[in-house]
Formats: sequence, C-alpha cells, structure tokens
Amino acid sequence: MTRFPSLYKTLKNKIGKHRLRKNEKGVAMIEFAMALPVLTILLLGCIDLAVYLVAHQRIARSAYTMSNLMTQMDQGLTEAQVGDMMLALDQVSKPFDIATDGVATITAIIGNGVDGAPATSYTVAWQRCYGANASGSEFGSSGASVSAADIPENTIVTTSQILVVTEIEYTYEPILGFLPLEGQIEYDAFFRPRRGTIENIIADGSPGHSC
Repeated sequence: MTRFPSLYKTLKNKIGKHRLRKNEKGVAMIEFAMALPVLTILLLGCIDLAVYLVAHQRIARSAYTMSNLMTQMDQGLTEAQVGDMMLALDQVSKPFDIATDGVATITAIIGNGVDGAPATSYTVAWQRCYGANASGSEFGSSGASVSAADIPENTIVTTSQILVVTEIEYTYEPILGFLPLEGQIEYDAFFRPRRGTIENIIADGSPGHSC
C-alpha cells in the first residue's frame, strides 16, 4: 500500500529548503513619503522667515538712507529735491513697496532756547510724508511741541539746530503664510545736518508731500 506524505510535511520540507528572505525593498521610499509633509512645511516656513528678515533689513535701510540724504543738503532744500529723495525710498526697499503698503514720515525737529546753548525745548519745524498709509508720527505734526524724552539720549541738539527723523511703517504680509508674521514693521533713523540747518523747505512749484 502506497503512503502519501501529508500536506503539512510537504509544505514544511519545501519551506525548509527555500526559506523566505526578509525583503526591505521600498522601505526608504515609504519613510521619505512619511517625512515629506514635515519637510515641506519646514521648507516653506524657512522661506517665509527669510523674506520677513529681508523686509526688516530693507525697511531699516530705507529709514537710514532718507535721513542721511536729507542731512547732506544745505540751506535751500526744495520741494522737488524732497520729492526725488522720497521716490528713492521704493528703490532702496525693493521688493517691499512703501508707496502702496506703508508710509515714511520725515520730521525736522528744531531746538529752541538761547543761541549757542543746548536747547531747552523742541518744536517740529516741518514734516513731509510719502506712502499710502496714514502717518502716525510720535512727534506730532508741523508746529507741535516735542518732549525732550523723545530725543535720543546720545543726541545733543543745540538752539536753532535741526534733527531730522525718518519714521517708516510698513504693513507686512507673508508671501506664503505658513508663519504668522503679518503686521507692522517700524524703523526710525535720526541724523543732524552736516552743512546747514535746513529749517525750511523752499516752495518751487513742485507738489508737496504734506502729511
């Protein structure tokens, strides 16, 4: 009588001869697919942060440049010259457009008191603005009194001397929006004239940039 081996023994013998090996093909691809969303969010967040830091750098440079240009002029500063300097702001701040998304306020503060002595009080001699947003100067408008506490401690302003202040406020919107960075970017720059006092701006028929 012929005996047939059982199915269990047959499979056991075949598996014993041809043992299955561990197959790791595709594991790296699966791990990459799981990590891809996190890596994407990190990358886009880094892009948002980098653009935000560049915006701060450009707005700060714009404030510095405007005060620096203004204080290189001597007596005889005209409205046309002021207008040309303000147009230069958007070149310095590119790609962040102050004309449409911000405001630059240039304020000339003059010291009052006895000639040759440190000023005892301060007044806004003149003020000009550039940009679509409303100006929110902390020094008030033209003719307003300025508190001595608003003058930087390391800045000495004598009687009849001018201190030019540029205040820039820019409304920042993130490019991608992965980080909550929207809001106001604000920078101030203080300079004293090197040649004259520029107490006034001469009207020359050019449109003024009143605030």
